[in-house]
Amino acid sequence: MQELQTEKLQPIQMSRLLDNPLVSVLVANYNYDRYISETLESVLTQTYQNFEIIVCDDGSTDNSCDVIANYVRKDSRIKLISKQNGGVASALNAAYQKSQGQIICLLDADDVWMDRKLEKVVEAFKSDSQYGFVIHNVMQIDGQGNFLRPTPMFKHLSSGWVALHALENGGFPQDVPPASALSVRREVAEFIFPLNETFRRNADSLVSFLAPFITVIASIPEALSQFRFHGGNTTSQVNLTVDTLERGQSVGEAIHKEQKQFLRRVYGEAVAQRLTNLNCNLLCCHDRYLIARLKGLPKAQTKELHRQLVNHPQFYTCNSTPHQKWFLQWGEYIPDPLFPPIFKFVYGSGRLKRWARNLLARRLTTQYTQGQLLMQTK
Repeated sequence: MQELQTEKLQPIQMSRLLDNPLVSVLVANYNYDRYISETLESVLTQTYQNFEIIVCDDGSTDNSCDVIANYVRKDSRIKLISKQNGGVASALNAAYQKSQGQIICLLDADDVWMDRKLEKVVEAFKSDSQYGFVIHNVMQIDGQGNFLRPTPMFKHLSSGWVALHALENGGFPQDVPPASALSVRREVAEFIFPLNETFRRNADSLVSFLAPFITVIASIPEALSQFRFHGGNTTSQVNLTVDTLERGQSVGEAIHKEQKQFLRRVYGEAVAQRLTNLNCNLLCCHDRYLIARLKGLPKAQTKELHRQLVNHPQFYTCNSTPHQKWFLQWGEYIPDPLFPPIFKFVYGSGRLKRWARNLLARRLTTQYTQGQLLMQTK
C-alpha cells in the first residue's frame, strides 16, 4: 500500500488516465437472486464497454450463484468468487483483490445503473487528473422498481477538496451518495483497501468517508443509478425508528474510529488529532436527540442534546423538511407522551403517505418507461 509520509493534509498526485481505461465493477452479493440479474444487465448494457465485473458471493443460501454462473458462461468479463459468509467488507476485499481496472466502481447487488453511468464516470475522471473520487446522484426505488420520490436523492453533492471541512464536521463530508454511486481511481483504492472486515454492513461508508481525505471529489448532478429500498436491505430503511437510529449511531462511531486510524497512518498524529468528535456533526446531533427523547431519558440530558442540535451552525440551513425543522426546534416543549406519535407522523410513512407515495411512484415509473422507449425509437 502507498504511504504519503507527510504531516500536511493534501490530495495525492495521480497521472492522467489512458484513453480507454479498464473499469472494475465490484459486486458483493448475499441472497439477492431476485435482483442480481437486473443488476448485472444494467452493467452489460452500458454505453462504455471496457469493464470487468467481479461478483463475490458471500455465502448465499438462495440460487444467486446459479444465476451469476449463467452470466459468467455468457460473458468472459464477468468473474464469480464464492466464499463463506463474512460480511460486505470481506466480500468487497475478495473482489478487489481480483480486480485489474484503473477505475474501481462499487455496485450493490440489488441496485441498477443507468446506461450511460460508466461513460459519464470515465469522462469525469479524465477531465482532470486530480479527481480521484467520482460520485453522482441517485433515484430511490422500491422492491418492484417503482420510484419512491420524484426527484434525485440529493439536492447537492459534495465536490472538490473537502478534507478540511470533513475534519471540522466530525469526519463526515456532506452529501455523499450510497455505494452504487461511488467510483475511485486505483491509486485512491490502494490507500483504502483492504477494508476493515468487522464492517459486515455499511462497508461502502469506508470508501465514502476515507477517500475525501486523500483526493478531490468530482460530482455529477445527474442521477445515474437506482438505489433500492426493500425489506431485505441490510443497511437501508425507509422509516426512522429507535433501532435504526441507534444502528446509525454505532456505524458512525465505528467509521469515526476508522477515520482516526486512517489519518494517523497516512498523515501522522498531528493531522489525526485535528479530527473533531461526532458532536460536531449535525446528523449525529439530530439522531442522538431523537434517541434520547424516544427512549424517555432524563430531562437534563435531552435538554443538553437539544441545545447542541439547535445551536449547530448548520441546523437552519440543512435540508430537513419544514415539518421536521419545526418538530426539532420546538421538541423540548412537546410533552413526553406526545413526542413519539408526533415523531412517527413527521418521520414515518402513514397510510395516507404511503398511498400518495405509491400513486406518485406508479406515475413516475410509467413516465420513465415511456421516456426510455421513446429514446430507443429515436
